[in-house]
Amino acid sequence: MCSGRSEADLISNLPGSIIDNIMGCLPLRDAVRTSILSREWRYKWVTCPELVFDFWFDQMFLGNHKLEQLVYPILKLHRGPLVKFALQVPAFRSCPHIDQWVDLMQNNTIQDFTLHISRGDSHRLPFRIFTFHQLRKLKLYKCVFNPPPGFKGFNKLLNLDLQNVDLVHETFASFISACRMLERLRMIDCTSFDCLEIDSPKLKFLEFHGVFRFIAFKNSPLLEEVSISFSSMEFKTGKSFSSNLIDSLSCLPSLEKLHLQAFALEELAEDGLPRNLPVTLKTLKILHLSDMYFEKIEEISCVLCLIRSSPNLQKLKITAFTFDVVESVGEYLRAQKSSDCLLAQLKTVDMLLFSGVEPEMEFVKYLLASATGLEEMAILPHSGSVSDGGESILNELTPPPNNFNNHQFVKII
Repeated sequence: MCSGRSEADLISNLPGSIIDNIMGCLPLRDAVRTSILSREWRYKWVTCPELVFDFWFDQMFLGNHKLEQLVYPILKLHRGPLVKFALQVPAFRSCPHIDQWVDLMQNNTIQDFTLHISRGDSHRLPFRIFTFHQLRKLKLYKCVFNPPPGFKGFNKLLNLDLQNVDLVHETFASFISACRMLERLRMIDCTSFDCLEIDSPKLKFLEFHGVFRFIAFKNSPLLEEVSISFSSMEFKTGKSFSSNLIDSLSCLPSLEKLHLQAFALEELAEDGLPRNLPVTLKTLKILHLSDMYFEKIEEISCVLCLIRSSPNLQKLKITAFTFDVVESVGEYLRAQKSSDCLLAQLKTVDMLLFSGVEPEMEFVKYLLASATGLEEMAILPHSGSVSDGGESILNELTPPPNNFNNHQFVKII
């Protein structure tokens, strides 16, 4: 007959590796709480491969305690490989303790490292972090990122997420090129760049929000999705900005998804309203244009130019940003001939924050007439500008039968 302990405590009898895997699936607060189960379980949590100090840890454990008083003893007690470490509690400030905690980590086991400074000054990363050669994921918020001289990069890094990070122009491009396995790169409100250079052969996703004046994709054959937005208008100091941006994007042979702020295209119209781009975005399938000013002919013409130069576009999403009604914009759009450019592959159109003013309506009518294979157009009215829930918009876009067959696919959301 089996003992009572064997029947009642099956988990304790599991191999240590399985218990470690179970502990690794628990939030740190729950892993630590297992210490009250029994004397045998008092220190099971010290082999937990993941230590995450986040909002929930703050709510459950900190209270009137200071984080500095807890992290150090937890790291001192920890045994076995530490695979993930995350420090992202609310209102956390830079402090010397961070470097001491990093010194306690085994540099040959950490694969996932997050440091989130919420308030005060940015934290200068200790050089020891650059010895974490097993890193697969690195997320930094409000830090100073300056690799030491001779740093060879993280050769296993897959995911790099930088927010409010101070970067050094001279070393950042070489750092990215040294991380040869990198697949995802996010740069949000980091240091401004004159030229943002991306040399990353495995990169598949890029999100950038900030300021650059030029961008260069030197070696990114797998880059599928690009999202670029700007935190200020400083980028518009050079006359060739828009053409450089489009030329650089056209060099990406795998580009399928693109998000741009529409006003970044305006400079294409400096020498007259363009009809087509000098290059073709043959692989582009999904296009999102945000902050689109429908009162500016230059912006509208450049957007149409981009759409016409994307022959395989399947989904178009536009977020409007309209304040005034300019009659000349409506006239310009009515003068565009849909027969000159049939968008045969376009299946879905989403129009967001739609006010229903004349330029917006004429733009939609142009798309309806040009997209011969359209399956759905969804319009989200701007709640501050449209009082009838979009009924008047739908009525204008739904003429008598047999006119503009695509209009039957229009819906208000």
